[in-house]
Amino acid sequence: MTRVAILNSRQSKTPVGKDRWVRATLAAVEHVAQNGWAIVSSYGLSTWELVTWAAGQREVPLALVVPEDTTDDQRSDILRRFELRGELVEWIAVARDDGRSRAKNWWEGRDAAIVSSAELLLPIRIRKGGRLEGLLAVRESASIDDRFRIPHVSSAHHIRFDITPDSVDAELRTWDNGWLIHWTRACSGPWPGETEAEYYTALSKSGDEYCHTGVHALQRILQEKRLRASSWRIGSGVPVIAFTELSPIESIALMRWRPRWSRWSIEPYGIAIRRELAESLGLRPVRYIDNQEWESLTVEEKPFSHTRGKKADIWPAEREWRVAGDIDLRTIPIDQVRVITRCQFERDAIAIMCEHRVMCFEERSTFLP
Repeated sequence: MTRVAILNSRQSKTPVGKDRWVRATLAAVEHVAQNGWAIVSSYGLSTWELVTWAAGQREVPLALVVPEDTTDDQRSDILRRFELRGELVEWIAVARDDGRSRAKNWWEGRDAAIVSSAELLLPIRIRKGGRLEGLLAVRESASIDDRFRIPHVSSAHHIRFDITPDSVDAELRTWDNGWLIHWTRACSGPWPGETEAEYYTALSKSGDEYCHTGVHALQRILQEKRLRASSWRIGSGVPVIAFTELSPIESIALMRWRPRWSRWSIEPYGIAIRRELAESLGLRPVRYIDNQEWESLTVEEKPFSHTRGKKADIWPAEREWRVAGDIDLRTIPIDQVRVITRCQFERDAIAIMCEHRVMCFEERSTFLP
């Protein structure tokens, strides 16, 4: 059976269903399915994961590249998350490169293994001078079919938030300090608790709007009636939920574009809980400490502590609070929760789906260039 690799260089972290590379990739998977071939793919980037998910949806035989230390339980979890049939999956193990961070230290081996394991290569959007172009150039024994190839053009679907203190709605100007606010943002990938299969299904149907924007995150919280904890960039590894004691106007300074992560630090979508009630749920102020003190902390203290790092003056300004684990909003009286949105249109739409008081910044927004 012919093995096919469908190749895309790294793309935007916020793809939409109408992106040319997404449409071309799904068309390539359909082409493979109709010819009765197999696909070689993996995970870790949306360009591989979209192929893996689509192959599973069409029940195409799949050779899946994974790190060599992947356990049987982890393989079962991959099958579950992507909705793959185990009998259609062959596993290809690649070694890790100990010279890089563990999260990505198998990526070069992954890409090389995918290209070298395929008899037919279907390039889609390949960046000039990138890793995949180099692998294509030296893969002499494989056939290359360019029928789906499109130019590599950068595409992003981030929203610019031009909020200034003097443009904030009067209702937020009278905010008192008796509240703690959890600000959310767009999610580049599955929500906490969501599978990759659910995410890529939503992405494929998303049209020209990214399916996991900040307002979508807020809507998901209200639909689930749950704030879900995350361990992303938490030194202790314990899933927590972050809040701030800053007012909405004071929080504007925290809404910074982070080029390194290609996202906003926070966006103008928040869930506020009365401070007194929040403390009864286990919320505590974060302590900012040096690296030496961090090493001496107990396991119980680490989730509520943060090392100062090189930018020691930035972190304390956030006046962060944390709680370990999820918060079930159904256990909190309605009047002890407030909801904050970006504009009046969103406020009116969200007010229909919840009983809490909904407020808004009411500012202009445009797409980032």
